[in-house]
Amino acid sequence: MTVAVAAAVRNGEAALELAEAGWHVFPCRESGPLAKAPRTANGHLDATRDPDDIRALWRQHPAALIGAVVPDSLIVLDLDPRNGGSVEALEALAEPLPETLTVLSGRQDGGRHLYFLRPAGQFTSTRVPAGVDLKVHGYMIMPPSLHPVTGKPYRWELRDPVTLPPRLRELLRPPTPPPPPSRPVSGDGAALVRHVMALREGNRNNGLFWAACRAVEDGHDITDELIQAARSVGIPEREARRTVASAARANGGGR
Repeated sequence: MTVAVAAAVRNGEAALELAEAGWHVFPCRESGPLAKAPRTANGHLDATRDPDDIRALWRQHPAALIGAVVPDSLIVLDLDPRNGGSVEALEALAEPLPETLTVLSGRQDGGRHLYFLRPAGQFTSTRVPAGVDLKVHGYMIMPPSLHPVTGKPYRWELRDPVTLPPRLRELLRPPTPPPPPSRPVSGDGAALVRHVMALREGNRNNGLFWAACRAVEDGHDITDELIQAARSVGIPEREARRTVASAARANGGGR
């Protein structure tokens, strides 16, 4: 049996074993410019655990790599040394990483996929080091697939997946947005102007409208000051005037 035939047989059998263990699998391209891309019509959405479907897929694509959907119960950190990703770079920002379920890349350059149990909540990769990719959905290439560049197999480091350590978990959380500026109590026109000057993008028009309404209710003639404050935070003058006028109409006033 040739190496290529042996690898093809091994991948088909391994795909069946993965499916039996709970993974949803599908064939991926083994070479060429689209190497590692799904061979199925709908990508990883066609992943299956059905043994008959898996046998049929690997009969059609006997040399295909094994792709597997990241389960909802897991989260993956994909470390790519070519782009600076490493365990050391990640630990420098977080903390020493516990041993967990790991796949070593067939590129054999230190790349690896670290599987952790997925906590509830949202995650983001915006604060992790370069070369570290976060996989919450999507798919990964699984052992014993042969890497398209080196021809070497992906390999398991067989451990159970463990919980994300606390500092790493926080590093992967979306940053907490700053609280909106507190709204001043009615009766202070200068405070209303300062309120507008402190508005952040995404909250500016609503904040200007609120301040203009309070100014009308409290009898403050500060239209020009509010418009100047609005311009200072990036609201175009014409838009600011429309907002202030709308507030005046809404409160039975006008100028």
